Amino acid sequence: MNTSEEIGQIGQQRAAVYAWFSGLFASELDKNALDNLQSEPVEQWLNALSDEPLMQNSVSQFQQMIQAVTIRPDAILELSADFASLFLMATPVETQPYASMHINKDNPRYYGQSSADMQNLLTKLGLQTHEAFHEPEDHLAIILELLSHLAYATSEQMDNQYELLMLQQQQINQLLVWLPAFSTACQQHDKFGFYAALADLTLNFIQSDRLWLAEIVPSPHLPE
Repeated sequence: MNTSEEIGQIGQQRAAVYAWFSGLFASELDKNALDNLQSEPVEQWLNALSDEPLMQNSVSQFQQMIQAVTIRPDAILELSADFASLFLMATPVETQPYASMHINKDNPRYYGQSSADMQNLLTKLGLQTHEAFHEPEDHLAIILELLSHLAYATSEQMDNQYELLMLQQQQINQLLVWLPAFSTACQQHDKFGFYAALADLTLNFIQSDRLWLAEIVPSPHLPE
């Protein structure tokens, strides 16, 4: 069993990963973000992730897409168009990055119950979304940023560490109700494949993280 200090150190690492994913889903890539993707630190970090067996294939695919981006004409403009067609348009519904659009498949809509639940949770935790980010609270980027915040908090709030881990586990279980279908839809609709690879990498990391959390906070209610 990991000690509280070890869990806190791992939490800082997990927080950085979740924040990184959040940023990539929050907005289109600009030149700085694209340069960062192609940097040596990101390459080293991805190589480290590939040490986890569940992550090897998705890391490899994402690394291949980064290489493909480097030779793609007008890469920033084209990736912006891909981002818009997948995540900003009303259709296809399957690639919308909002929990409310997936949880209630018979009545997918913006600002549904999932958004209200997330808004209530953020308020309870004393958090709020960035004023420049005009999206429903159940946007994938916000959920990932919340997980980043909670993971980092495990290194600062030792007395509440167990409760923070439980809350992370709860959020991950809820996220994995719809994230696999979202990832599959991205693969179906992303012709170039960058965001499809990103969605798959995100999914595999979260599934791996769920397994780690299950060792720290055992739960009989983990989805298959």
